[in-house]
Amino acid sequence: MPRLGLYGFLYLLLIPFLLFSGQPPLLLFLSISLGYLLFNLFQKPSLDQFLIFLAILVLALIILKPRLGLDMGLLNAINAQRGEHPHFQSSLISRLIHNKADLSYSFIHNFDKLLSPMAIFASGFWHRLDPYYPLGYLFPWDIYFLYRYFRFVHRGKPFHNLIFFVSALSLLLLLTGLIYIDQALVFSFAVLFFLALLSIVGYSTTSPKTQFGFLIANILYLLYQINITSYFKL
Repeated sequence: MPRLGLYGFLYLLLIPFLLFSGQPPLLLFLSISLGYLLFNLFQKPSLDQFLIFLAILVLALIILKPRLGLDMGLLNAINAQRGEHPHFQSSLISRLIHNKADLSYSFIHNFDKLLSPMAIFASGFWHRLDPYYPLGYLFPWDIYFLYRYFRFVHRGKPFHNLIFFVSALSLLLLLTGLIYIDQALVFSFAVLFFLALLSIVGYSTTSPKTQFGFLIANILYLLYQINITSYFKL
């Protein structure tokens, strides 16, 4: 794996979701820690790393005390519909539909706001600032650097022995979809930090001139986005 170097480190500091997440420092630190461990599990899977990941995940759950991602209005509507269904009391399928499938709304809503390609690369759900803040959680050109990672760094590496990585990623995605969106940020940001680390490694495979050029582009892009919002008007 190429060394990140100074440009890579500066690139990391400029990543939008780190700058504008609005998360309390402790929760953001937990997200970064989970994302870093996920990155290590993808690079060199080990039981020790996975156990540390689980310990931090449990710590985050204890601090957050998460609740399901359904607001009271939706729950009231679901409960009202239960009595209207003609076979609710006698049909197992009907009860399953009304009791379980309603959580699919939470998954769709959370993934659309937090982990959809649009949110990641174009227009993230900056709900603490503005839900229409025109900036993704990562830079748009991180798509290219992710490609470079898999093209030039991960190429030829086997994709087996990823049971720890798949298990850790599945837990993060499950929690992101199930719980209230303000709390789900902790786990979705862990996935974003994992993607950011892959992108930065891909970024480090380019020439120093290219790295410097993109670093300047990042700064100008952020200044432009800040300038067009009422919250950070320059």
